[in-house]
Amino acid sequence: MAQPHKRVSIITGASSGLGREFARQIDLLQESDELWLIARKEEALEEVGSALTTPFRALEADLSTQEGISAVKAALEAEKPCVRYLVNAAGFGKFGDWKTIEQEAVDSMIDLNCRGLVDMTRISLPFMARGSRIIQIASAAAFAPLPHMNVYAATKAFVLRYTRALRWELAGSGITATALCPTWVKTGFEKVARESGGAHDVHHLLGAQKASTVVARALRANKAHFAVACASPQSFALRVIGKIVPDCLIMAGWEGIRRL
Repeated sequence: MAQPHKRVSIITGASSGLGREFARQIDLLQESDELWLIARKEEALEEVGSALTTPFRALEADLSTQEGISAVKAALEAEKPCVRYLVNAAGFGKFGDWKTIEQEAVDSMIDLNCRGLVDMTRISLPFMARGSRIIQIASAAAFAPLPHMNVYAATKAFVLRYTRALRWELAGSGITATALCPTWVKTGFEKVARESGGAHDVHHLLGAQKASTVVARALRANKAHFAVACASPQSFALRVIGKIVPDCLIMAGWEGIRRL
């Protein structure tokens, strides 16, 4: 008798922040035979995995590079698992305008937040089946253009649109795709975002949520087959505002909020 495929859950950006919390909460679901934790630092992944009850595999890979994507693809093709969850949590942002954010950071944001996410999705889909789940980390920043976070907000708008279109393409497959669009979350995002020439272009991260709350709500939204998980009333309000208020007015309001 043929052996059933091993059920794995793949979590990118798993060494910290939302990725780490997704690893913790998916571990508690006990729906996977193994968790594949992906980030650039294997030592940090080992630390995350040591606190889990589900067996784990630490894959050191930089998903902003083709080499990193190819390494994960090779692992999938070698083991041919059933991918139960794919959580694309790898990504980062920078505060600043077009003059103050370095070119390298701009290119890396686009490569990781957009291309890396799409590539990870495309290499994982052939190993998914009915009941598999995809959660793509977007942001409430996806709902409107945001000066002084312009590239980051644009990458998250890409993630949102890509996920919604992919969801349509997956109709009838039993694979559920959800874009998670939270507002500020208490992770290491702020520290990285302020490592730029425009470090203080956004003064305070007002109303930041706990990562545990955001992840729990994202998992529930995905199981309820939601296309978008806002994870907070504030994010839902921004989603509605983005649909009915002209962008020029939203950007004018953002100019005041970011200076608070």
